[in-house]
Amino acid sequence: MDPSDLRAELAERLANSTAVDADTFNAACFMLTRALEGLEFSTPEAAPLVRRLLRVAGRVVIDTAAAGASPEVWPNTKEMALQWIDEALRALGYEARPTGG
Repeated sequence: MDPSDLRAELAERLANSTAVDADTFNAACFMLTRALEGLEFSTPEAAPLVRRLLRVAGRVVIDTAAAGASPEVWPNTKEMALQWIDEALRALGYEARPTGG
């Protein structure tokens, strides 16, 4: 889909008075990741972190809040989200790890 078509469709969905569904939320996260390209960050490492966090948020919502979402996918979704967050943090010299509790 052409990004300009997605932007117009997303604007229409967000302007509607109905609640935002999982697909709309995911599309908004996608469009926000694209919008990051036009921003100048004072710290270059911030952009990849924000991009990854938006992708994680969109994916978690799609996997758990979409119509017909099944609770059985949560363990895989959680693992994927933690892996993506860990990868983003490792680029900054940190890691995500269990608290042990």
